[in-house]
Amino acid sequence: MSNVWLLLSRLFAILHVAHHVNCTPESDSEETYNTYYNYVGLTRRLWSFVEKYPSICSLESVGKSVEGRELWVLRVTAHPERNEPGKPRFRYVGNMHGDEAVSRQVLLYLTEYLLTRYGTEPRVTRLLNSTDIYIMPSMNPDGFEKATEGDCTGSSSTARENAKHVDLNRGFPDQFDQLPRVLERDAPEVTAVMNWTLQKKFVLSGNLHGGSVVASYPFDDSSSHIASGVYSHSPDDALFRYLAQTYAENHPVMKEGRPQCPYDPDEVFKDGITNGAAWYDVPGGIQDFSYLQGNCFEVTFELSCCKYPFASELYTEWNNNREALLTYMEKVHMGVSGYVMTSAGMGLPGANISVAGIDHNITTWIFGDYFRLLLPGTYSITASSSGYLPKTVNNVTVTEDKATLLNFTLNKSSEEMQMPGSLASPVPSRAFSPTVWSFDNQGASTPQPLVQPQDIGHHTYLDMVLFLQQINTVHSSITHLYSIGQSAQGRELYVMEISTNAGIDQPGKPEIVFVGNLHGSDAVGKEMLLILVEYLCSNYGNEALVTRLVNSTRVHILPSMNPDGYEMIFGAQKHFGTNNDFSGGVRYSSNQNTDLSKNFPDQSHGEDFVQLEKAAVMSWMKTHSFVLSASVLGGMIGVKYPNSVDSLDEDVFKLIAEACFVKYSFLQLSQACDLPRPQDRNGINPSAPAGIDMQTWVYRNTGALGFTIGLSCDLYPQAKDLLTYWKQYHVVLLQFIQQVHFSVRGRVTDVQSGQGIANSTIVVEGSRHHVHTSKSGQYWRPLAPGAYEIQAFAPGYSAVVVPVRVSETQVEQVDIGLTPELRTHSEGQLVDKEFQKLLEDLSSTSGLEQLVQSLLPAGMLRYRTYRERSDFLQKLTLTFPHITHLYSLGHSWEFRTIWALEISGNLESPQPTEPKMRYVAGVHGNGAVGPELLLEFAFVLCINYGGNPTITKLVDRSRIVIVPCVNPDGRELAQEGKCFSTAGLTNAHGVDLDTDFLSGSLSVQPETRAMMDLIREGGFSLSVNLEGGSLLVTYPYDRTTQPAHNEETLKYLAMVYAGNHLGMHFGYPGCHNGPESVPGGILRGAEFSNHSGSMKDFSMDMSLCPEITVYTGCCLYPPAEQLLSLWVEHRTSLFAMLLETHKGLSGVVRDKEGQPVSDAVVRVNGSVLVHSDTQGYFHTLLPPGTHQLEIHAQGFQQQLREVNVSSHQVASPLVIKFTESSTRFSQGVVLAAATSIITILLFSLLIWHFHSAKFVRILNGVRWLRQENLQMDPIVSEKSPLRGVFLEESETGGTESPTHKEQ
Repeated sequence: MSNVWLLLSRLFAILHVAHHVNCTPESDSEETYNTYYNYVGLTRRLWSFVEKYPSICSLESVGKSVEGRELWVLRVTAHPERNEPGKPRFRYVGNMHGDEAVSRQVLLYLTEYLLTRYGTEPRVTRLLNSTDIYIMPSMNPDGFEKATEGDCTGSSSTARENAKHVDLNRGFPDQFDQLPRVLERDAPEVTAVMNWTLQKKFVLSGNLHGGSVVASYPFDDSSSHIASGVYSHSPDDALFRYLAQTYAENHPVMKEGRPQCPYDPDEVFKDGITNGAAWYDVPGGIQDFSYLQGNCFEVTFELSCCKYPFASELYTEWNNNREALLTYMEKVHMGVSGYVMTSAGMGLPGANISVAGIDHNITTWIFGDYFRLLLPGTYSITASSSGYLPKTVNNVTVTEDKATLLNFTLNKSSEEMQMPGSLASPVPSRAFSPTVWSFDNQGASTPQPLVQPQDIGHHTYLDMVLFLQQINTVHSSITHLYSIGQSAQGRELYVMEISTNAGIDQPGKPEIVFVGNLHGSDAVGKEMLLILVEYLCSNYGNEALVTRLVNSTRVHILPSMNPDGYEMIFGAQKHFGTNNDFSGGVRYSSNQNTDLSKNFPDQSHGEDFVQLEKAAVMSWMKTHSFVLSASVLGGMIGVKYPNSVDSLDEDVFKLIAEACFVKYSFLQLSQACDLPRPQDRNGINPSAPAGIDMQTWVYRNTGALGFTIGLSCDLYPQAKDLLTYWKQYHVVLLQFIQQVHFSVRGRVTDVQSGQGIANSTIVVEGSRHHVHTSKSGQYWRPLAPGAYEIQAFAPGYSAVVVPVRVSETQVEQVDIGLTPELRTHSEGQLVDKEFQKLLEDLSSTSGLEQLVQSLLPAGMLRYRTYRERSDFLQKLTLTFPHITHLYSLGHSWEFRTIWALEISGNLESPQPTEPKMRYVAGVHGNGAVGPELLLEFAFVLCINYGGNPTITKLVDRSRIVIVPCVNPDGRELAQEGKCFSTAGLTNAHGVDLDTDFLSGSLSVQPETRAMMDLIREGGFSLSVNLEGGSLLVTYPYDRTTQPAHNEETLKYLAMVYAGNHLGMHFGYPGCHNGPESVPGGILRGAEFSNHSGSMKDFSMDMSLCPEITVYTGCCLYPPAEQLLSLWVEHRTSLFAMLLETHKGLSGVVRDKEGQPVSDAVVRVNGSVLVHSDTQGYFHTLLPPGTHQLEIHAQGFQQQLREVNVSSHQVASPLVIKFTESSTRFSQGVVLAAATSIITILLFSLLIWHFHSAKFVRILNGVRWLRQENLQMDPIVSEKSPLRGVFLEESETGGTESPTHKEQ
């Protein structure tokens, strides 16, 4: 039997191990150093690093291989989300040849080593804090997939090369060959790494190979291209030998210089290093390209004789290379480093750093920072930049320990046209005159630029896109091209940002925006802004004014807000030579033209009439901290500003307008434009509500001041006239950019932490115009000269009023510190009462609908790919960092991230009283509407937070978790316009995820497991899952079973959603498939689609969280034009569910001392069970009505309560206080019972002893006493309980004694 148990126990252990292997991917555990990762495993492993260490690493792809595999790069550094000035960039590249596999694994081991030791090991912590490390484990993933483990010599060239049979280390531009070595289509890996190298300007790099054990340094080839034996010196030959030896001397095999490889056992490398060309000639190698064109010092390291050794050797290889890898990285900090700056303190990107006696220069990066590796010694170093006087510093001493700090300040070579220093400095501090220095009265605006605009003419939409993309590619260091949305006909609304380090919120840089082509017939604004883009980019670094503006300002340019209308006009011009008066120029499905320059919503109208283009621009304006905004157009010449503004702000508007136009006599007009007014498009569309123009909307709804700048009387001039208009009026655009710097500026911070407070409000007494701080706490407020009082306030902080005096010659820096509020108990009660009143108002007949209509629309409704959806979520969190948290739940089969976005006003310190709400979509990938509705919902919450008091309070009192797409793989396969297609319904493994939520299953899909983990976390009060294919709401259960114990609650929640939908509650879905009528628009899940393993059933069973499934419409993937109407139908219901989480029943359980009682059980109506948390708090959703409560807690007597739940009121906390403890009574009962049991046990034990051998000896002694005529009666009395025993044993047992007989 024991053998059977032993066999069973071993079998159980084997099954347990197998289960662990199946459930826990190897990539999520610690390294075992005994296996290679293929592409799939490598991808899993890299993503697992990002999930586990998001604060010190990030993952990106720099391109794709021939076969479409991502070229992954892991960035390892403190704060990987941003570029930091003064932090050098280091790179390791591995697996360039597909069959050289050791480097691939060693770099993964290095990554794990760095990540796991950060914060605990000083050396690693110091390295990551001071260095920006990039690790590419595999540059040739296609080749690796073809390689064979154990192949030491690389016998197959197909594995060494890429899928197009190109040796990647022969494909880079070569200094001795002028012709391209390979075509881009044949080696996309080479192109990707070249672009990456040029963009990042790495300081130091290591390229890891296999096939020998040696460090090889530049140059890799010579002009003669002799196969071997020719030493090819680089200008930094001594430095390269030092760097190579640094690695070699820390490698136990390499330092010996005798690899003893089987193919050449006698090969010797002195000190373990070699010149590349001297070893063998390698034309087109990566390390020479990095040095000559990439600003980067690179050395090649051959790690092992065997190119692809068996995995059992990997741990040895890691130990051999670990110290060498770390020491080599640390050399990035040797030599000289610093900044090249202007006299105003702004960094100069692209400036040259040259060292006397060394014929190799490097250039500064985007911040003007540089890192010049040098050996210890004394040097003369020069900094130079076009348009500036060079500067040389002699006798610069360099030591081996750390880089010598050496900053350069360069003066302009031409001083007469310099901007005032205040415009170039992040923190203005000295006087300036904003108008007298830049232009004279003869019309000379700026020095003749070195580069004149070339691409001048009328651009179609496609021409414009190609032009912007070309500019963005050529001038990538100062440009960032992005889309803010789409037009009615699906054209992207592209914006070009021009600034150093574009796309990043930068201290001291105000933002300004230009918008063109609001009217389709107005080509002037569009073409002038395209010329402005080219002008700023082409003359940056060459022309003083342009360079200073780009260095000190973030300029956003939207050339065409109305691309659809322009295409109509362009077609009319082409065919008829006239614009045919398409003044509005945008046509919707209702066949009604709409003028995009008008009808922006004012405070008295909702946003239902707002077109896609306007909605996109409005949300864009709200999410950026723009200071000034300008619509650029034709049909007028001059500057306009809103009619109805506060007198204080009118002075500012006039000052800026005069600075741009009025003060320059050469810009005055002899007569006004005499143009026929276009017909009012609202006359064509009588139903369109009246609105306001764009500049008025900007003034009332954003922190910017809105202007209209007219540059021509013509709307659609001849192409040859465009350059004339540009030369005559571009001074206005440049001067307008400068005006953004003439502001009161500063930073709002938390006085306790010193951190900037995002979205705090700046108000100037006498003005209703509010300015909000950026995400770093910065603000800019243009003001005319005078004395003001500025008030700053933010939610949770006490307001502060600061006096400020603005002069004509001084820009004021006003930093404001806010103190967090300390609420008293009474204030907390007041806040609760305010929130109760708010909820009552929203729950009234039209309260919620009025709120929804008053909100600023996000205007972001369009279908997104996985990448676009990820970018959208990441940008949202960057824009609203204090209320959003984006994190990964896991990955799909094809390694797409399953994102979760949390929105809350208390991300850092959530309160137990804040209900947690879950919104989910995309369980079925072909249900494409749900993900877009949730993204719109998230954006609406964010852009209205801080501006709308109701939304602000809701977000502050809630925790909202949004999972926009559970099945990203399926979503990529779905097809727009296919209402009933099953393409994308399942995941990439062919599994319907809504049948996969089976508790205890060992084979759940990765998407399912990600959601299971989220659900198991618990704490959710309610969940809503958006699907498609019908128009109704279902509630648990989806499987055939008994009704849920809280079915009344579930039905009520489903009714709330359906009742707030515009048509669902009528109960007639009207779909081709499914029920014809559904009373109230709700059904139990099993009655609609009976199946097991659904997400909502799992949510009910595992976390007691009610979940309803909403079917958003009959069509699974309707055309994009229908998204807006679907949003209007569902938005009120989505908000209604958020309100419901604040209702129901809540309370706290305490003992008589007032201490919380955890894990108390609250039974509602005899069935629903709720448990109190560690703080004694409990919450559950209930339908309106009277409910009976039974409250149990161990050690306390049961309590009974009766409560009333209202559909219009917040859940008022119910205090359950156990006034009388039942502990003492219970303890007494237990003690009495224990005493009785012990007594019985002792008595039984005594009886057993009497039957034992010892007691027999006692009886023998008694008999002996009797023989001595001793009397026993006094000893054993008649009442003794043992008397019977004595008698029984003495009188009936054994041989009778003679004495007894005589008696």
